[in-house]
Amino acid sequence: MKIHLEFQSYNKRIYSLINSLKLEHDVNSSMGLIVKNDSLELYNRENIKQKSIKVDFTSKKNNYRCFHFRKKNEVLSKVAGIKKSYFPFILDATAGLGNDAFMFSFLGCQVMMIERHPIVAALLKDGLQRGYKDKRIGQWLKKRLHLIINDSSNMLEIPILKPDVIYLDPMYPSCCKKSLPKKNMQFFRKLIGQNHDSEKLLNISRTLAKKRIIVKRPCYAKPLSTDKVNFIITTKNHRFDIYQPFSK
Repeated sequence: MKIHLEFQSYNKRIYSLINSLKLEHDVNSSMGLIVKNDSLELYNRENIKQKSIKVDFTSKKNNYRCFHFRKKNEVLSKVAGIKKSYFPFILDATAGLGNDAFMFSFLGCQVMMIERHPIVAALLKDGLQRGYKDKRIGQWLKKRLHLIINDSSNMLEIPILKPDVIYLDPMYPSCCKKSLPKKNMQFFRKLIGQNHDSEKLLNISRTLAKKRIIVKRPCYAKPLSTDKVNFIITTKNHRFDIYQPFSK
């Protein structure tokens, strides 16, 4: 895949990552990757005033979410069915920047992420590599959170343990609101566009998962499928549609 590559610093680890994903320099690309001293960041070349984004599991925001206000994250525990003695193996089939997968792993679950877009996968892999080295979270993160770079539509063919739960967070549909979506969503729409296989992915997930399939949606959006949603959990801005696996 082609993207504008900018090397502000030589970093052997990141250089190797870019080569492994076969990312090629394109001087005309509207999006760019910046290789900094110890991180890989994505930026919008058509709006250089817009702050770049990176995956940072050690950020102040994640530190606050994990260690200072855990009640805020209880909805993820609830939707996954986490109990005191039950921590499901979760497959996040639409990993993106890994925010929810990180929280599931913090709550005690083994989490396998799948990401198919090479540029998003590069950001995610870079964030994981840095997170694994962190003194505070690195030890448990390395045990619980991992990444497969592949298309989730192939997950039936990927030799991984059968997950208890599959988590889907496809690209949100456009809304009629006049205000712009959050920065990360703007970047993703510009980079990826819309998902056109979300319902197919749901059906594949219902074939693979043991316990449940969770689909994260904005409150204004329709369900991905006309099939019955077994139960729904809502927050102020999001809705979690929970489906049972297909009968074996």
